[in-house]
Amino acid sequence: MTPPQQPPPLKSEPRMLGSSASSYNSLGLTSVPGSIWDFVSGSFSPSPSPILNAGPTSSASASPNGAELARVRRQLDEAKKKIRQWEESWQQVKQACDAWQREAKEAKERALAADSARQLALQKKEEVEAQVIFQLRAKQCVVCGERARGTVLRPCQHRVLCEPCAASAPECPYCEGQPLQW
Repeated sequence: MTPPQQPPPLKSEPRMLGSSASSYNSLGLTSVPGSIWDFVSGSFSPSPSPILNAGPTSSASASPNGAELARVRRQLDEAKKKIRQWEESWQQVKQACDAWQREAKEAKERALAADSARQLALQKKEEVEAQVIFQLRAKQCVVCGERARGTVLRPCQHRVLCEPCAASAPECPYCEGQPLQW
């Protein structure tokens, strides 16, 4: 490729800026090739663009543009590979997070079920205790509540008093007003 031709200098250029070499020297730009007019006219580029300079050259070509293009393509491929790795890592993290959330939800559901079962068990325990207490009280004397019922009262046939309480009771506690016959 041949570099683009410079436009012919304007007549006022050398008088205002001097020659291109003296302009670069006075500005401290001795290492920059070309003249300032190359940049203004568009024929100078600070770094060649691989997209604009891409042509029928192969990536294995020894030309600077081909080498630059190959380097950029390698960097692009490496960047794409890193992005794929990050996406895979992200997917793994997301899957792990989803699994932890599912496990937490299931654990919460199990905890709620266990709490419900515990509440039901406590309720049944209270019912059984109440039945046991009722059965124990049903066997105790209704007057003193300390000894077992052991005497059948006449004429009502209630068995609600122990022997000492039945001997001292004038009437049946259930049949109020019914005198006992001995």
